[in-house]
Amino acid sequence: MTFVSLLFGSPRSALGLLLVAGAVAAQPAGGGPSSPTGSVGKIFADGLEKLGILFRGIGSLAGGPSAGAVWRVDVSTGNRRRIGDVDDLAWPVPSPDGAAILALRGRQVVRITIADGREDPVGAPASWRKLLGVHPNGTVLGFVDDDPRPRPALLAPDGARMELPPPADDKERARNGILLQEAREYADGVRLEVQDSERGQRGRDVFLIDGVGQRNLTDCGDDFCGQPSRSQDGVSVFYVRAPAP
Repeated sequence: MTFVSLLFGSPRSALGLLLVAGAVAAQPAGGGPSSPTGSVGKIFADGLEKLGILFRGIGSLAGGPSAGAVWRVDVSTGNRRRIGDVDDLAWPVPSPDGAAILALRGRQVVRITIADGREDPVGAPASWRKLLGVHPNGTVLGFVDDDPRPRPALLAPDGARMELPPPADDKERARNGILLQEAREYADGVRLEVQDSERGQRGRDVFLIDGVGQRNLTDCGDDFCGQPSRSQDGVSVFYVRAPAP
């Protein structure tokens, strides 16, 4: 069974139809089959579109933690809550239904239930560098380390993994470079940036920037907060918090 069939099962699903259409469009003039890596690249691009991520090099003024505890903040109320009791996680991203987060513990992707902190590994350990988000069908989008630079990868809900080939041109290299940044900009005009803390001498905070102004979502003082991502409805922002080194 191929990775694509593991991800999408029946071609009658919406994404399955998208994949079939993309494969047909990619066929050469002689009508031969399309490249599997080309199809997977289309899935990765579709996932980024579903997440509403824009490809603008906005950067961040300061870097956040390398790993720590995962927290969630309600954007409308400002209420913050720690998820689970571990402090060695990185790059948390919410599941489509909002019931769990997926994050990195070193080389392992783990799924943590928000309600009770229960943790389960997803797939085999690999050279994961960063998680970007989760497609509505449950597929995790991220990057794995490679030489000379990281490259995109997909992780199916059942743990099957597929890595995309190295970037083919400058446009793909620029897109990947932006996605590897800690900051994130979304199609609705919201930006998440990591900047020097407003309270404390050493810390970092996550700021939400939109047409109204700038808000400090984390108020971490001397702690390091960063690696932000948000729920697909825009209600919650997830981040990592750790003591300053």
